[in-house]
Amino acid sequence: MAVYRCKACGYIFDEEKEGKSIRDIDYCPRCKQPDDRFELVEEDKKEEKEND
Repeated sequence: MAVYRCKACGYIFDEEKEGKSIRDIDYCPRCKQPDDRFELVEEDKKEEKEND
């Protein structure tokens, strides 16, 4: 799970807290901008260790 931020409004989408992937949304829940406006803020450290 990872954390993303909307570049348009700053909304933070935390996959773990939301219980779903960023791929499951089509737009920002706050400003309704398309999902491609999200940027990765923090990747899950568990995923990083698994990829090593």
